[in-house]
Amino acid sequence: MTISTTLLFSRAVSLMTRQQTELAQIQEKVSTGKELVRPSDSPALAVNISRIKSTIGQMDAYRNSLNSVNDRLRIEESYLGGVKDVMIQLKQLNLQGANASLSNRDREVVALEVDELISEVKNLANGTDANGNYLFAGSRVTQRPFSEDGNGVIRYQGDNFRPEIDYTADRRSSVGRNGLDVFKPVISGAMIEPVEGRYGIELSGALEPGDRYQISIDGQQVDYSVQAGDTIDDVLSRLAFNVNETFGDMTPPLTVASVEGTQLIVHALDGLPRQISGSTGNAGPAVNDLAASLSGDETSDFRLEITGTTEPGDEIQFSVGSRSYSYVIPKGAENQTRAEVLQDLVTTVNATGLFSESIQFEVDGQSDSQIRLMPQRENIGTVSVGVKERSAVNNQGLVFTTVQDPRSAFPERVEFFESLQEVSTFLREGDQDKIQSKLDHLDQMLDIITMSLADIGSEMQSIESEISINADLKLQLETTLSSKEDVDFTTAITDMQAKMMSLEAAQSSFARISQLTVFDYIR
Repeated sequence: MTISTTLLFSRAVSLMTRQQTELAQIQEKVSTGKELVRPSDSPALAVNISRIKSTIGQMDAYRNSLNSVNDRLRIEESYLGGVKDVMIQLKQLNLQGANASLSNRDREVVALEVDELISEVKNLANGTDANGNYLFAGSRVTQRPFSEDGNGVIRYQGDNFRPEIDYTADRRSSVGRNGLDVFKPVISGAMIEPVEGRYGIELSGALEPGDRYQISIDGQQVDYSVQAGDTIDDVLSRLAFNVNETFGDMTPPLTVASVEGTQLIVHALDGLPRQISGSTGNAGPAVNDLAASLSGDETSDFRLEITGTTEPGDEIQFSVGSRSYSYVIPKGAENQTRAEVLQDLVTTVNATGLFSESIQFEVDGQSDSQIRLMPQRENIGTVSVGVKERSAVNNQGLVFTTVQDPRSAFPERVEFFESLQEVSTFLREGDQDKIQSKLDHLDQMLDIITMSLADIGSEMQSIESEISINADLKLQLETTLSSKEDVDFTTAITDMQAKMMSLEAAQSSFARISQLTVFDYIR
């Protein structure tokens, strides 16, 4: 096989070009210090590097946020430390004022000192951060959280908002405090009376004899079955009676019931919530066996025979000539004999006077299931009788509502600054009992401030730990990024030297090939 000069020349040029390109790439990496000079060199590596850089950016944002919150907590700690120092002084002044030997003038002097210290506490409670935002105002950072109302009492004007911080992408927590967290009310010796809980129970649907209503109050059951002729008020009254019978043995009774309008009201007198539920049971289904048959004609008396079960709501329908009437069997019929039902039918129909000119109704004395219809004239027209069975009305229900939320008895609470101002007031009044009572309040306030300082210390430790974890994670990410992004200079320089040698060899070969002539091949 022979190889043409042109082919040798082309291969030599191609080899030199490739060697030059690879050498240029290595030189570019060495000059930039980056393994990946452009994304197109390795798209997969480019995506990986981009993700690592994005995560590092997030870590930086979390660290900045943590540092910012840590700075805020240090400021809070400084202000509350000042409040604690002032509170200790106030307690000492109150102890001084509790000395019965002090004159009114002496107590006035002590009260003036107390006023100054209260003003100092208020100023500390209105402390601001480096940006001029109020620390203890919740979300209302531009509004002074503590100021005097129209009566000169220092009141909180902020809200209960607490700032939040993102520790990581999936961890978020509240930090810092508002005025309600720090300057909490203190508990006095008096008790606030309970607020009665009121629960309304309303009946829904149609009442039928045999319907059952059951109510459960804290697991105890009371019930009532509807009797013939009962109204809704009757049912409510009976349920109220049963509730009072069930819970009336308690001394004093804490759960009582009454009827108010269309509702049964359950009263929780102790202010504690009640678990109230209920259920209903419908009366049995209607018995559909009622029938009416008519015999005779207008030339003699008609006989109407009623068979089957007569139930409240069943209808017996009469038609005489052009006039019609439906008799509805009333409530209570299930407790009546057949003769009593027929007697009521006769009495009711005759009382209407609807058929008085043409026919008269009368109970047949020889049968307890028949009625005589006696024509009063000729040509009364067609006489017919039919029945319509009632349908059971199964739509009962109970509707529960909370008319008034309960609230149990609890100790009276006095607002933080209101209690502080009472120290000054009681000193001026000279009431030794009241002055002594403020010692407990001041101890409570000191405990509240001390607990807040402890919480701040705990939060700062937690944040310092998170900052340390953040720094470690960032270092790991940067190390990983460097391993993927930064060039290995030792390897790169070795590769560059090898490529330069290869290029020189290719150039030397090309120079020799380019000098060949046909005579070299003849030899």
